[in-house]
Amino acid sequence: MKDLIAKRYVKALAKSASEAELKEIVESLGKLAGAYKVAKFKEIVESPYVEQKQKVDFVLGNILDNHFSAKFSNFIKVLSEHKRLDLFEELYKELSSHLATLNKEYIAQLIVGESYDETLLKEIESKFSKKLGVNLLLKQQVVANAGVRLVVEDLGVEISFSQEKFANDLRNYILKAF
Repeated sequence: MKDLIAKRYVKALAKSASEAELKEIVESLGKLAGAYKVAKFKEIVESPYVEQKQKVDFVLGNILDNHFSAKFSNFIKVLSEHKRLDLFEELYKELSSHLATLNKEYIAQLIVGESYDETLLKEIESKFSKKLGVNLLLKQQVVANAGVRLVVEDLGVEISFSQEKFANDLRNYILKAF
């Protein structure tokens, strides 16, 4: 539910701000998303006993050290008015995704059973970047699995190969032949 609300705020923010302003805002949201993981910060922001104006002053003054644009200040005030100061993590994720979409840069997750060296990762990254027509940043995740999976969530692309599935398909093909 929070993701859907965050998408609406990001969509409105993207219409009113330039790409350079969005980059500044995503940095500030990154700081706030990191601060939101601290229990004391979360307690202050979510407390019903602290006034909204005090929450805004706390977020802008203490956490961001007054290094923000007027648009971002107004954005935080709007979030506060609608009691949405708990959306910092979702807003950061959505705005980062929106900026990546604007620049055609996407993060791809390569899930493998054993670690690959850097040159092979760069080769895979460049080939899939050409194939998909976008810039990919490949991140490797090693798990106990006998297959290979490449996932680009923002594009909705998933490519996988599993030895187990291959063996099952081969068995089924042979059994159907008889």
